[in-house]
Amino acid sequence: MTSRRPDKPPPAVPPGPSDHELWDALRRCEPAALGELFSRYSGVVHAYAVRHTGSYGSADDAVQATFITAWRQFSRSDPGPLLQDSARAWLLTIARNELRNTTRAKRRLAQFVSRQPLPLHHPDHADTVAARLDSERHIQAVRTALKRLPAHERETVELVYWAELPLAEAAAVLGVAEGTVKARLSRARRRLPALLDHTGPEEAR
Repeated sequence: MTSRRPDKPPPAVPPGPSDHELWDALRRCEPAALGELFSRYSGVVHAYAVRHTGSYGSADDAVQATFITAWRQFSRSDPGPLLQDSARAWLLTIARNELRNTTRAKRRLAQFVSRQPLPLHHPDHADTVAARLDSERHIQAVRTALKRLPAHERETVELVYWAELPLAEAAAVLGVAEGTVKARLSRARRRLPALLDHTGPEEAR
């Protein structure tokens, strides 16, 4: 009786490329690298944009504008090596700039798509239209309270609590020291409870 050789274990699935590797691929103008970054971080950018604008539609536009701008930055010039472990802070910096001027972002997106359509697709972030509306009403109420914070505190809260950035990455996006981020969060936490208590449904519209 012959002994049966054990089956070979399946080959190990190689881990995905690191952000540093994707960054280097983008420096070589390889579009697949942008697609991989989109898969990793479009949800983070979308969540940040939804809470910044209070609108899923505007957030959809902001996500596409962010990644189009990211591609353009590499196609125009070599930005050099990635200085952090993750490209997330870099992408959110782009998103933050795009959201500061929605009209400009939409115009640039339309011009780009008309010349060179880029198949950037991402899943719907709400199960139903009703769920979206309820979510947007809640977001609008929070945004109304946040608008009463000083601008630098509001942006810090959005990046740390909504975009869920570590303090060091939020500091990189804002261009300030990590200690400054901590101080801003501390002040915002003291102010927000009272601001939320005074935000009624009419104000949130």
